[in-house]
Amino acid sequence: MSNCDTMVSSKQTILYLISSNATSINSVMKHAYLIIAHNEYLVLQALLSMLDDERNDIYLHIDHRSTELYKKTYLLCTQKAQLFVLPDRNKVYWGDISQVETEYLLLETAARQNSYAYYHLLSGVDLPIQTQDYIHSFFQANSGKEFVSYWLGSRHQKDLDRKISRYYFFTKSLKRSNSKWHIATAPCHNIALIIQKLIRFRRKQEVEFKKGPNWCSITQGFCQYLIEKKPFVIRRFKYTLCPDEIFVQTILWNSPFKENIYKANEDDAGNMRLTDWNRGNPYTWKLQDYNELIASDKLFARKFSSQEKELIKQIETAYSGK
Repeated sequence: MSNCDTMVSSKQTILYLISSNATSINSVMKHAYLIIAHNEYLVLQALLSMLDDERNDIYLHIDHRSTELYKKTYLLCTQKAQLFVLPDRNKVYWGDISQVETEYLLLETAARQNSYAYYHLLSGVDLPIQTQDYIHSFFQANSGKEFVSYWLGSRHQKDLDRKISRYYFFTKSLKRSNSKWHIATAPCHNIALIIQKLIRFRRKQEVEFKKGPNWCSITQGFCQYLIEKKPFVIRRFKYTLCPDEIFVQTILWNSPFKENIYKANEDDAGNMRLTDWNRGNPYTWKLQDYNELIASDKLFARKFSSQEKELIKQIETAYSGK
């Protein structure tokens, strides 16, 4: 099978198979990497290079508005891993249900294509900070665990209650302060919240809600369970603020898989991602942080910038030998 020019059908979705390795690997041992990207081509290129392992399949979603990045996908080739670029692309907005819909698009697409030991959700500005051998050995040693982080503490609980107890309208425009759509909808958004506060309205709490970062690594079993819960998730979280940071944690916490959560009682520890929220929102790693990165026992780190080319080069060299 030739690289960079193949299309395959996967029932409901046509996938562009950019690269395919000829080596047969036991599908039970393979991992699926689900990547949501919208910019930073240099970082994305390094990420794909570091995931280029015959034990991995890679599924890439590029924001519908990122036309230039999508045009460059023909340059993205892997030698060992299968790389699928999703042609069905969403416009992904901060704090909006479109984040959840995109995660479901990736999960459903990968699950239809194959069965995997783990599904890893990454952003396009993440990088591994361990070798592929180490990562696969780690998940094999912790097989069956769900690597989903929870934000604990009163501050996060108060923020969670604010986001799930009221209806949030026009969330697509919340971060687009200079757009005409934001100018037109912001008053409606604010008035709706004020009215709900005045009448002390609270939405029904059907389950015990939880909150944490959306980037995670989950098993085949929980992936299927999460897909089965999609109708409830879309209905309940459509008018919730930042639902991508709530729905996975909530479904997992109220599921038979709860007992498998890795480090459930430790704040922001379970997903094995190194993210610095003290110096940024989150902080962008710089060259001077290299020693901190390589000393970490985490598996992945975010976020990185194309402006830090030397750091990216050093991370790539350290953990992929390229």
